[in-house]
Amino acid sequence: MQTYLSHDQQPDMGVDPIAATGMASCLAGAVLLVANLAASRDGRHGMPESLAGLPSGAEHRTRAVLFAAPLAGGLAAAVVLGLHLVVRLLSGPVAGTLDLYEPLAAVAASAFAAALGVAVGRWLPWLIAGPMVIAALGFLIFQNPANGPAGWWLPVMQHHYPDWPDRPSGVHLVYVLALVVLAGGIASLRHGIRPAPLVAVVAAVAVAVPAGATAASVRQGAPTGSGWAARADVDPRLRDRFLGPDAHRCEERAGITYCAYPGYVPWIPLWEEAIGPVVRAVPPERRHLVPPVRQMTSSWFFGEDIESRAIRPSMSWGHPDQRKRLAEDLSLNVAGFHLSCDARGQARTLVMLWLVGQTSPITRPGSLRIDSRLSRRSLVDYGDTEVGYARRLLATPGARERVRTHWDTLMRPSTTLERALPLLGLDREFPISKPEGTPCR
Repeated sequence: MQTYLSHDQQPDMGVDPIAATGMASCLAGAVLLVANLAASRDGRHGMPESLAGLPSGAEHRTRAVLFAAPLAGGLAAAVVLGLHLVVRLLSGPVAGTLDLYEPLAAVAASAFAAALGVAVGRWLPWLIAGPMVIAALGFLIFQNPANGPAGWWLPVMQHHYPDWPDRPSGVHLVYVLALVVLAGGIASLRHGIRPAPLVAVVAAVAVAVPAGATAASVRQGAPTGSGWAARADVDPRLRDRFLGPDAHRCEERAGITYCAYPGYVPWIPLWEEAIGPVVRAVPPERRHLVPPVRQMTSSWFFGEDIESRAIRPSMSWGHPDQRKRLAEDLSLNVAGFHLSCDARGQARTLVMLWLVGQTSPITRPGSLRIDSRLSRRSLVDYGDTEVGYARRLLATPGARERVRTHWDTLMRPSTTLERALPLLGLDREFPISKPEGTPCR
């Protein structure tokens, strides 16, 4: 399921294993149910009388299930998660850094589910007990993103973004492993107070409590807004990771500068593939208008002190809409749109949409969002007329040469769409509408 959900996204080893761990909770639920049924069958359907003749008692059967179920459950999680990660690694340029503690946590969570199923089966031998525990844990894990730091007290914390602080994955793995021992010890104590399970329970609690508290004390998440980068409680190392002088790795391709975070350099060719057709459509003598491409995150957006014209790929990539978004950002910059306004009736609006069409189909009228540091939510409006003529221009032979020849005229805000049509070899076909809002200047 996780492989299907992520098939249209480029692999990011910083977040993919975490998302897969959350999905692996479904497998852990199945393991819990099987272990619960195996441990509780001693008291069902005449089994006590049937098992009374065996040389080994219920305590031995509990130990057998405690040995087999976590081992089988952990192995199943390792196989499924391992295959998923292999598929992701083979799916294209890989970004991010793999934290081995994250997939190991999924294996440990499955083993814990098995041990918990045995404990529930021994102490609560009703058939409904196992499914109810699964439902309760499943609901809590599903709601975990809203639990804040308390979410780390659950065996799975599946919510993470690549620009958040580092996760306490190592200490959380220790915490889950302690839960495995704790659940196993509680299951064994059902057969009487014995030194070994009692010591196991005490030791597990002694490890689980400080490990869980340590994991829960790590601040996760990142509030967006201008105050985030200046917060006093933000780790300076995290601020330097996204805003420091060495935050980006830059390289030049076809005269355009591309800057990516260290783990995301393999995605630069994908960005170039998206904006390259737009750049090649711009007249060579005007390509100095093309701004640099500089990766940025949503959380640290307002803290970056660079020129506002930079094109900003995000820390995820792969959906066709993201390719279109980069083309739109570049086309808006080249056409000189920087503030919210209504661009109906202008020649440069037609050229801007034609530039977008070099990478992505022009589908419908609407608004394009300007993605700059100073005006992140600015919108440029256009209508059916501009879309219709842009489609005609894309289908017109020699359109690129005509755009290049008349570039300076077409880019002037004062040049109307009506005046641009003969320059571009287009017939008047659609009614030219006037701006409904503040005209673009």
